[in-house]
Amino acid sequence: MPNALDLFKLDGKVAVVTGGAKGIGAHYSAALADAGARVVVADIDPAAVDQTVTRLERDNPERVLGAELDVSQRASIEAMVRHIDETWGRLDILVNNAALFSALPRRDTPWGIPDEEWDRVMAVNTRGIYACAELCLPLMQREGWGRIINVASGLAFKGSPQSVHYAASKGAVVTMTRSMAPPLAASGITVNSIAPGSTMSETVLAARGPDAATRWDPKRIIERAEVPADLIGTLLYLSSPASDFVTGQTVVVDGGTYLH
Repeated sequence: MPNALDLFKLDGKVAVVTGGAKGIGAHYSAALADAGARVVVADIDPAAVDQTVTRLERDNPERVLGAELDVSQRASIEAMVRHIDETWGRLDILVNNAALFSALPRRDTPWGIPDEEWDRVMAVNTRGIYACAELCLPLMQREGWGRIINVASGLAFKGSPQSVHYAASKGAVVTMTRSMAPPLAASGITVNSIAPGSTMSETVLAARGPDAATRWDPKRIIERAEVPADLIGTLLYLSSPASDFVTGQTVVVDGGTYLH
């Protein structure tokens, strides 16, 4: 029987984090590198990619790769996959984290969202996950083992009158996770999702103000703000051999706001 801690090691694995240069995504990228994986920091912001890669390479030389990525454009995803194949020749873990949230206008009611904004949210938050999974699969299937981790949101279950399109897009992520898992089981690839609560990442604090961390849902059982570090344990579990028998599931990490 293997050592229990070995179940969480990612040595030799290659992981890509979409939206991996900023906010929670940057924490995901760092955690996967700390666990031993080679990490592709993929993000639409090239300056942020350069900064994050430079920072992570200090402790992980030759184990961090940057990629400029727009998940709403298939050509961009295909270019990233080619880059990974040419550099490392394999892909084991796909963290579908890229999403529009902090940049969206906050509204007092569900109404008045322009069609263009709806379409952009769905293109990035929903279709982008589908396209990344589909285009990464040929490279992932070479090893007969893989992990797809889709980032949903607690709002998928609770809804949000202020961000109806965002909540709807994350509900779709939960359903896609359940739909992708069965056909990939025979390939040794599991598909699960993480549903964070309102997390005080750097991008959220910049958008909502530094006092946002002092406010949280009064229904939360754990009475403090959620921070990116609260998600890392679940991410590493779902990325590792420790979760070999778990697929099609959504793990809500929100301090007990939503119980199911």
